[in-house]
Amino acid sequence: MTRRTLLAAAATGVFAADRRNRAPVSKENLVVKIPEAVPVKLSNGATLLTLEDNRLPLAYVRFQIESAGPIYSSRPGIAELTADMLREGAAGLSGKQVVEEAARLGATFNTAAAAGAETAVVDGSGLASRFDSWLALLCGVLLRPTFPADEFNGMIQRRVVNLRIRAAQSSALVEDTLPRLIFGSHPAAINAPPAEALVGMTPEMLAAWHRERYTPAGTIISCIGRVKTSSVAARAESLLGAWKTPAVNVQLPPTPQPAAARRIVLIDRPGAVQTELAIGGLLMERRDPDYFPMSVLNQILGGSLSSRLPVILRDEKGYAYRADSMFGTYRFPGFWRVRAGVRTDSTADSIAIILAQLQRLCDEPVPAAELDEARRSVVGRFALQLDQPLQIIGLSALRHRYGFSVDYWERYPAKMTAVTASEIQAVAQKYLNPTRAHIVALGDAARIRPALAKLGPIEA
Repeated sequence: MTRRTLLAAAATGVFAADRRNRAPVSKENLVVKIPEAVPVKLSNGATLLTLEDNRLPLAYVRFQIESAGPIYSSRPGIAELTADMLREGAAGLSGKQVVEEAARLGATFNTAAAAGAETAVVDGSGLASRFDSWLALLCGVLLRPTFPADEFNGMIQRRVVNLRIRAAQSSALVEDTLPRLIFGSHPAAINAPPAEALVGMTPEMLAAWHRERYTPAGTIISCIGRVKTSSVAARAESLLGAWKTPAVNVQLPPTPQPAAARRIVLIDRPGAVQTELAIGGLLMERRDPDYFPMSVLNQILGGSLSSRLPVILRDEKGYAYRADSMFGTYRFPGFWRVRAGVRTDSTADSIAIILAQLQRLCDEPVPAAELDEARRSVVGRFALQLDQPLQIIGLSALRHRYGFSVDYWERYPAKMTAVTASEIQAVAQKYLNPTRAHIVALGDAARIRPALAKLGPIEA
């Protein structure tokens, strides 16, 4: 190719197609042998998973506290605020001093309890040569927070401001609305605790939640890096041996049930030049065998730039600047979601295309070539994780938490590769029926209401 021809081909997409067609593609199944962390039970009941990895002079530790997750709270925001406040003062140090001391030791810390999550997370990463010192500091953050009133008040004010900002962001507002339609009264419906729930909170409430819910029973401690497994266990026992908080009997909330009929919510933004769309519904839980065909289905539908929805809505029609799909699964039923930002004048056609593609997955087996490409893409993404130490220890923690077999991750690529077109179609029929898919649209209501009204009653 001449330079001029090359540029022209690239501009028209011919180059990309030509390159893809000529790229060597391995037909071999991925065979992996992932290092498996052997669980060590500490004297207080916590489970330690450690892997030695000498590729980098670093170490990483994560505490996953099962009973402290927002999913177990009847008060929105208390679990999230408690986790955030851990790093604002602990073990006799102010929040600023904690950050400075961690930095001096070559480490960074993070604490969080994501809305709708089952666990609160405390993690740290840093130089392996200072591991003992920064791990002691991290344990102080976990076990001895002070919940200072001034830091608490500042955090509440920042949260309220951030919620106002979030309410003005179209994509965030749509993403907050769809879970409420999917999960109903289940705690997973709350994407962000409302401001009114935060206003009545006090530091004493957070301290009480911490005393009751931050227990070693059910806690998984993951560690990977340039550290000796035996020394990590001894150090953890030394630092955490006095952590004897009694176990609390927490139960998952009642299982959310799929709606009998779709709900449609229209959020008015007069004069908006584009419409934010979110369409979705309930799925299975993580341990369900349907997880494997659903992973491949998502890749086909909108999991990458070469999937059906972005190709049609963005590349072929020019309706959308963004179109994708994703799904999440937990120890309770998860969800699937299609998201798109489309031109206002193409809202009706875009919704029709999305629903038609859902129906197509229900009605037609995926063509063999498309199925093969999707399976290999899913397996390829999995393979890329295996070069990342944090992902490796994360796989061990996930396997332990869900009770998967010891060889689960070794068998994972083969199970994905074995997914059939009929299994994908069955999963689509089971979960992705477009007549029951909830729809949220944010845009100029005067212009998009007629298209939505054809699909069912509209909620404001």
